Amino acid sequence: MSRNQRIFYACQAVAITPRGAANVDPEHVVHGVQSIGMSSTFTLDQVFEQGQIEIYENIEEVSDIEVTLEKVIDGYKLIYDLATQGNCKTDIVAASKARSDVYVAIFDDGLSHATGVPRNVVMNSGMYVSSVSYSYSIDGSATESVTLVGNDRFWNDVVVPTYQTKSAAAAWTSNPTTNIDGTDTPLSGVVRRVNVDLENSTLPGIVKSQSGDDTTGRGGGHHVQSISVSTDFGQENIQELGRFGPYHRYATFPIEVTCEFEVISTSGDLVSVSGNAPNLSDEDILIKDTAGTILDLGSGGNGKNKLSSVSYSGADTGGGNATVSYSFSNFNVLTVQGGAAHA
Repeated sequence: MSRNQRIFYACQAVAITPRGAANVDPEHVVHGVQSIGMSSTFTLDQVFEQGQIEIYENIEEVSDIEVTLEKVIDGYKLIYDLATQGNCKTDIVAASKARSDVYVAIFDDGLSHATGVPRNVVMNSGMYVSSVSYSYSIDGSATESVTLVGNDRFWNDVVVPTYQTKSAAAAWTSNPTTNIDGTDTPLSGVVRRVNVDLENSTLPGIVKSQSGDDTTGRGGGHHVQSISVSTDFGQENIQELGRFGPYHRYATFPIEVTCEFEVISTSGDLVSVSGNAPNLSDEDILIKDTAGTILDLGSGGNGKNKLSSVSYSGADTGGGNATVSYSFSNFNVLTVQGGAAHA
């Protein structure tokens, strides 16, 4: 078999299993992946001494690894769901503690799909979700982006931690990508602007204030151009004497959850500001799409999202339209339901 001359999208695949799972199975494969990024940071601590210019010792500390994945929202299980074993649906604290193994398999660059026996497999072991974001826009497809962090990465047959039962290569032997054979298609269709279900979502009142006369479709006539939701867990290592690696990572609660709406303005931003009295009230935010995705930042009258900033711009002499960006934030409240096919 000749060597690969390159790696491109058709010859690599991603799977996420619970930490220590013996095998990578088809239900662990991430569908609709758009990009994969991996990095390793080696921390070095230099010690010098009086009497010589040369370094006394260059000490290696714990290394950090990172994996960033982006997928289109398509009815298949979300990355956040796979990485937290479903805890993202109910509990942000449990989701922050969940650990998973992230596999990236590289196949022959002469094949048209990533099935069979890969040339190389890497296992990013014991990974925690570090950040997650969702984006809906009038241009392009709706996306999910997740960054995971950890301390262990092993290629092919390299010895793995004691909680692992198999190496990366041995865990991938069941051909989990057998369904990615050139016939794989989205379960619900890739979510586009028409699939954002604002009629059945819950938006802050100030966002809805920009509504026009035409309420045709699922947008409710609110002229929303984009919605983004994101949070960062700020995962930190905990060390102890007598051990090289950390014994745990923890999310740095409280964590901020942000949501930004950009709308075409019909009446200005309509936000009055008083320097002599409070200006804000708590708001519910719930975002739905037709693929079954539900982003709940607090709803049913229990939301504690508050407006954090407003930006009005546009309508310049270049012919652009005036837009308003409304940014909201809460702390520690975000549940995410996956696609309809994996409820």
